[in-house]
Order: sequence, then C-alpha cells, then structure tokens
Amino acid sequence: PDDPDGMIAARIANAEAMRRRLGLPSGDTDAWRLLNSEGDGLSGLTVDVLGGVAVASETALWTERHRPAIEAAVRAALGEAVEVVHRVPPVVRREEGMATLPVPEPRDPVVVKEAGLSFLADPWRGQKTGFYCDQRDNRAMVRSLAAGRRVLDLFCFGGGFAIHAAAGGAAEVVGVDSSQPAIALARAAAERNGLANVRFEEADVRERLQGGEKWDLVVCDPPKLAGGRSDLEAAIQRYLHLNRDALGAVAPGGMLVTCSCSSAVRRDLFLEILRDAATQAGRRLSLLSVRGAAPDHPVHPAFPEGEYLKCVLAGLD
Repeated sequence: PDDPDGMIAARIANAEAMRRRLGLPSGDTDAWRLLNSEGDGLSGLTVDVLGGVAVASETALWTERHRPAIEAAVRAALGEAVEVVHRVPPVVRREEGMATLPVPEPRDPVVVKEAGLSFLADPWRGQKTGFYCDQRDNRAMVRSLAAGRRVLDLFCFGGGFAIHAAAGGAAEVVGVDSSQPAIALARAAAERNGLANVRFEEADVRERLQGGEKWDLVVCDPPKLAGGRSDLEAAIQRYLHLNRDALGAVAPGGMLVTCSCSSAVRRDLFLEILRDAATQAGRRLSLLSVRGAAPDHPVHPAFPEGEYLKCVLAGLD
C-alpha cells in the first residue's frame, strides 16, 4: 500500500471497534485480544491486552520495520497510558532474520480480570503473550459444569480452567503443570480469589496420570504439539497417547474437556484421534460440544489455519 502506517492505524482501529461491539473489555474482563493477525487484516501481528499492557506478538519481518506505527495505533485505540510490549518467538526471529529484542528486566506479573476472577500474567517473559485469552469461553463452560465435581486440570499453566472450576463450586480441583513459574502464578491467583478448594502440583502430566485416580471432570489443554506439517505424525501419536491416558482418568459418567492448539491438527483429524484414543482406553465417548476460540479471535475465510484451537467436551460411560 501507498500508506502502510495509515493502513495499520485503520485496521487496528477497526479491530478495536469490533471488540467493543463484542462487549470487550468489560467491567469484569480486561484480558482480551485486540488484533488477531489474518483475521483482522494484519498477517503476522497479534495484540493481546492484559490490563494496562498491550502485548504485540510479531511473526513477520514487516512488524519490526513498523513498530512505531503499531505502537501509535495501539495507543490511539486503547489510550496513551497503555504500555506496549513486543514479543518475537525465537524460531520466528531466526527464520525471518529479525533483530533480537532486548531481554526485559524481571518485573512483577500484572493482575488481569476474567469473568470477575483475578489472574496473574507475565507479558514480558510468560508463554506466548502471557495469558491465553482464546480459552475464555471454554473456561466459562468448565465453570458452569464444575459444581460438586472433582476436577483435574492438566497442563494448567496459570490456573485458568482450575480456578474457574473452583469458582464454579467444584468439590475439589487439582491443577498440574511441569512449569514452576506457571504453578507459582496459579497458586497466587487462587489465593487472590480466596479459593480453598483448589491446589496446584508441579509434576509431569503423564506421570500424574499413571496413579489410577478417577475424576468427575478432566481438562487436558497441552501446549502446541505440532509446530508445522513436518511435526504432524509425531504430534498425532502424542495427542493419541495423552488423550488415552486422560480418558482413563475420567470416572464412569464423567466428562473430558480436551484441547489442541496445533493448527496443523485440523478439527476432523483431532476428532479421529479422540475416537482412536477412546478405543485404546476401552471407553465409549460421546461428543457433547466442539468449540473453538473466543470471538475476539476472528478467522479469515481464506486462511482456515487461523482456526487453530479445538476444544471438545465429551461424556463418557
């Protein structure tokens, strides 16, 4: 375009207007996605808003060249007081030839709100942008299902699903993750929300599933297992084994919420993996709901890979 900076400003303004029509941010939620790459017409750039911090995740070289315009457009949309943080995944930096960003100084995490609950996010050093806004509606679903149930949250990260389940009246919630920093954020968030019915364990998920304990509701939300098509076959086997073991941890009559954020694993393939996992686990599985990301993560119809998140609610016999 003749005026790339003007185009950046216009598309970020349009994206912000769409989020306002979706009711974001709101009085009880201030963690949301302002811009979703191809879905908002700026391929290679996503922007998550975490309280007073806007995190620009950059995966294309053009973003490096136009950072001043990106920052100006974000501040025009959100207010001059917002802090803009730039994040470039190391693999993208190498592939795109982008300069190394300065290592940020250690800082306290920011407090964000989602559906009236408080969470802690690290926009500077945390995974991805520091908080997974895409799972917002799926966390609300788990909250609505949790009352009176024993809930196991696998790959709990900062405790999103676990804390929603606890707030929904679960009898007991255990969150498991191998990351010490993630577990620390989750424990602090549980304390901040005054929840005594949830605890977090720093442990390997596969090992935790070998104990034979049964749960009324199991949530399985692993990190991306397929970075691209070249990783697909290995990822299929990992998803298969993980879901087989997760299904084995669900009590009779219980439910499984299982997710994949690998864009290379398309929806139909993920459902096939779950079918095979249920066969291996000797369980009869019924699909109750197949969901995706929250609506502030729009997808361009010409870029179906943008529909990366799959979240399946299944009932078991």
